[in-house]
Amino acid sequence: VLLALGMQLSLYFLTEIRLADSITLALLLVGLPVLAIAQIPLIQEALLERLPAYWSSIGTLCALAVIICLVGMRREGPAAIGLQWISFGNLVGWGFALTIAGLAVSFAFRGIGASLGLKESRVLRALLPETAKERGVFALLSVAAGFGEEVAYRGYAIPVLTPITGVEGAVLITSLVFGGMHAYQGLFGIIRTMTMGVILAGGFLVSGSVLPCILAHTLIDIIAGIAIGQHLMLPEESI
Repeated sequence: VLLALGMQLSLYFLTEIRLADSITLALLLVGLPVLAIAQIPLIQEALLERLPAYWSSIGTLCALAVIICLVGMRREGPAAIGLQWISFGNLVGWGFALTIAGLAVSFAFRGIGASLGLKESRVLRALLPETAKERGVFALLSVAAGFGEEVAYRGYAIPVLTPITGVEGAVLITSLVFGGMHAYQGLFGIIRTMTMGVILAGGFLVSGSVLPCILAHTLIDIIAGIAIGQHLMLPEESI
C-alpha cells in the first residue's frame, strides 16, 4: 500500500500525469504485482481448485478492464488505450505473427529450462485444465486475460509512461511488471512472461493498435493452456 501510494504521489506531483492516471499507474505497476507476489505462499499451501481460481481471475481481469476503459477513454476515446481499428488483413496478419512468436518463445524457454535442469512450478501445472468444463472456462479466462492485460499494460500504460520514460523505458517497465504479475510461475516463468511482454509491446507499437496483441495473447493462452500445455511444461518441481 505504501509503495503504491508513494508511486502515485510521485507521479502526480513530479510529472504532468493527471490524478486519475497516477492512481491507475500505481495500481498497475505496484499494487497488482505486489499482490500477485504476496499471494504465492498462500497459493502454494492451499489445495488449488481450478474452477474457482479461473472464475476469480476472470472477475479480477474484467474489473481491471473496466477501470482501464473508464480512466483511459475519458478524454480521447478507445484510441487512447490502443483500441484503434486496423484493416482485417493487418489484424489477422499481426495477430498470427505475434502468436507464432509467443509460442516460439515458450518452446525456446522450454528447451533452455530443460538444458539447465530446471523444474516447473507446481502451481502452474496445477492450473492446467483437465476436464471439458475446465477447458471451457479456461478459454473464457484466456479471452479475459487477452483483453484485460493487453489494454492495461500495452494499450494504456505504454502511451502514458512514454512522455516520462521514453518508448524503450515504457516497454521495459511494463514488461517487467507483466512478468511480476505471473510470479506464480516461478522465476523462470517470470522471465519467460517478460519476454512475451516485450514481443507484444513491439507488436502494439509497430501495428499501431492493441487489437493484434489481444488476439495473440488470447490464442497463446488457449493453445499453450489447452492444446499443448503438457508439451511446454518442464519436469515438476519436487515437494
